[in-house]
Amino acid sequence: MGGARHSGLCSTAVGDIRPHLTTNVEQYSQRIKMRDDVDRAREVEHFANFGAIKEARAAARELEAAGYAVEVERRMLFRATLRATKQSTVDIETADAMVEEVFAIVERHRGDYDGWGAPVIPS
Repeated sequence: MGGARHSGLCSTAVGDIRPHLTTNVEQYSQRIKMRDDVDRAREVEHFANFGAIKEARAAARELEAAGYAVEVERRMLFRATLRATKQSTVDIETADAMVEEVFAIVERHRGDYDGWGAPVIPS
């Protein structure tokens, strides 16, 4: 954490949200140990990878409709990465809800959700 935004802990097989939810618990515990004010909103970033730029753009449109700011970056000829941000708290319930929302949208568009990150805000 300590300023790092993306832990990289969530690289999993497409279609399995459980490791991401487990990581939320681990990240919450780490944040509490670092005295992070988890109930204070900050920019939360979500990351995903896509095999096709058109799928990434379709996911971006759906995420934007859900209130996220989204950037899509082309990787190689057709592949793309997606970064979606939203102001939010990082308590466990909110983190789980965000992961479920973003994961579902990414999955619908054949992407691979790669986790989230956010700065630590000392309490």
